[in-house]
Amino acid sequence: MTHTIPNPERSPRKPSPSILSVGVLFLALGVLDVWRGIAPLAGSGRLAGDDVQVLAIGVAALVGGSYVLRGRNWARWLLAGWMALHVVISAGKPAELGAHLVIFGCVAFLLFRARASAWFRPTASA
Repeated sequence: MTHTIPNPERSPRKPSPSILSVGVLFLALGVLDVWRGIAPLAGSGRLAGDDVQVLAIGVAALVGGSYVLRGRNWARWLLAGWMALHVVISAGKPAELGAHLVIFGCVAFLLFRARASAWFRPTASA
């Protein structure tokens, strides 16, 4: 008798369209931020402090987006923190603050509602 051991990395579960949308959005934002962070290397050959911050924020978005798609609970908290950071950064600019608050609310709703929480629960392993 052959038994197959389930592999948690290759789960047959599929993310809901809302989780997929958030994950892909953050992957795209991460790629853009990483590009913006390393682009100065082509011109001046070095990175300024702001460039390193943009690069780090981009890497966080890439990690969060990819692991949200894999159903990792910590990744949704990372993305919520990522958005909260953007809210704080835009505090002195009313238009940006409003936009970031709306985006933060939408992302938080999509990642933390009951239907989404089921995606982030660990699967039973045999």
